[in-house]
Amino acid sequence: MNYTLHPLKEIHPSLLPRIAEIHMGDAGLLSKLGYPFVLRYFEIAVKDKHAFGFYAQENETGKIMGFSLASPEPSALTSQLTTDRKWFIKQVLKVLFTRPLVFLQMIISSITIQGQMEDEAIECVYFTVDPKFRGQRLGRTLQKALMDEGRKQGYKKIFASIETWNKASLAATQANGFTIVKTFREGIYHRHRLESRL
Repeated sequence: MNYTLHPLKEIHPSLLPRIAEIHMGDAGLLSKLGYPFVLRYFEIAVKDKHAFGFYAQENETGKIMGFSLASPEPSALTSQLTTDRKWFIKQVLKVLFTRPLVFLQMIISSITIQGQMEDEAIECVYFTVDPKFRGQRLGRTLQKALMDEGRKQGYKKIFASIETWNKASLAATQANGFTIVKTFREGIYHRHRLESRL
């Protein structure tokens, strides 16, 4: 497997739908909100001055294989989804009437995320790999790139929250030196909270 990691901030806008498609395979809340939310989230993330990440691109084909994203303010990143009020209300109403439990989970998660961060720390918000490229340590490499960049930027600690059933992500994260500091419920999600020094 021959690939190159590129900064997510440098991705061409035409490639963001591919990032969104890969993310739709994730079982988290953002995916459950639907593709419009996912695409808008990553459009915001690449422009956010505090967020940073990487994407892996296969050298031979140019195909995007996976990505990672970190932020010192993950709740502020998510709150930017509400900037375009008209768009946000329209999308939320769709979710409310078609998937009311997802809407409820959105409220629970927005409350739970408050107060989880520390000064001089970043959150590994996502590291997701296309299923065709899993099992080759790419997720671990993408997450490690976040850790290295966070260290370069002067951050002292990195956090991650991973669903307890997600053994592959948990193994990759622990292989990168993270330890579980607590296990908690967030609505329908049962998660491990992990951290590592940078």
